[in-house]
Amino acid sequence: MEKERNDLIFHNNAIQRFTDILYDKIFTKENIVSKHKAITIKGEKYYGYFLEKGKVSYFMLSEHLDKMPFKINDSTQTDFKGEVFDFILSVTTINIPAKKCMSFKDLVDTMSSFEHTNPLHFTLYKIVAMVSYIDRINSRISTEAGFGKDSVVGIIQQLVDSTVNIYGATFAKLEFSLINKLIILNEMGNLKPEEKMQMQEFLLATGAYFNTYTKRTRRTSDTQEQYNISKLSLMVFYNLPEYYISKAQEYFDQLFTKAVVDRFIPFVFEGRLTTKFEQLFDVEKVVSENEQVYKDCIATLNYFRQNNLTEIEFSVPKEIEFIDNKNKPLKRYERTFFVILKYLSNYSRTQEEFTMLALELYNCYLSYAKLLIREKEIM
Repeated sequence: MEKERNDLIFHNNAIQRFTDILYDKIFTKENIVSKHKAITIKGEKYYGYFLEKGKVSYFMLSEHLDKMPFKINDSTQTDFKGEVFDFILSVTTINIPAKKCMSFKDLVDTMSSFEHTNPLHFTLYKIVAMVSYIDRINSRISTEAGFGKDSVVGIIQQLVDSTVNIYGATFAKLEFSLINKLIILNEMGNLKPEEKMQMQEFLLATGAYFNTYTKRTRRTSDTQEQYNISKLSLMVFYNLPEYYISKAQEYFDQLFTKAVVDRFIPFVFEGRLTTKFEQLFDVEKVVSENEQVYKDCIATLNYFRQNNLTEIEFSVPKEIEFIDNKNKPLKRYERTFFVILKYLSNYSRTQEEFTMLALELYNCYLSYAKLLIREKEIM
């Protein structure tokens, strides 16, 4: 298949059209838009959750939560406190496929097969992004504008519907996203003091790989005191530090304490996407011809999600170590990096290839500290 056609397969318009068709009338936990609620219809009280799909609101009884994902068999339109919605009466459970339809290498090389000025860094970033969905890691990704961070996680988000990319993140936005498997926090420079404190508490818990997060404040009608984060990965996206310094704005290392910073390993990836996304093409034709490619990617992503790799298949280069400027170990950086290495080794065909990729990813980590040192020297 020609490269141009590969670009079109994962064009946003094609992916969106495919998932609109695939997930039509299918509801997952990502469609839940409320906490546990009680409503009264014709004098009878019901407990459940509000859902949204498209421009339609639904109410699902609590007993249906464990049946997700499902299709609605029957519903009736009603209202409560001025809100009109479809009350779900019965559902049928849907099995989302989890099958190894391709190798991890083929999965990485197939998805987001866009032209890039630095294909090696783009491939390494794709691996980090996919591992964030498949396994559990916490990372910071810093690049120049146009690298393609959002395009990759956007494709994962559309295919598996369990990822959320939050711009201008606030804790209020974050709370309604904690049911996802992967959360991307995109640009957090405008947090208010109270939000900054809440976000810091959450980042400390997530970055420490805790299984639950307990808020300092009490539960309200719209929030919980405790959240299950045992299967949650967190990625933080921002531009290179020089971008914020030039605008007299704070970046991640300045927004939060060292304890937070030391929990999220940073990577600097270089280059820019060069694929021309504005080109016109027959969306329906591309989707029709590549339906099986999309389904294989979904099934394989879910397979690796349910069957995490357990070991690194090649020898790790001795140069890879994680210590701070006071010679203290950075255990959480190391933990995240070595989870990525499991999949990097599975992607590699030989020890030589693995060594090259592992050292380049390690250099992407080292590059961040070098950037900060350079900026301090300039200032």
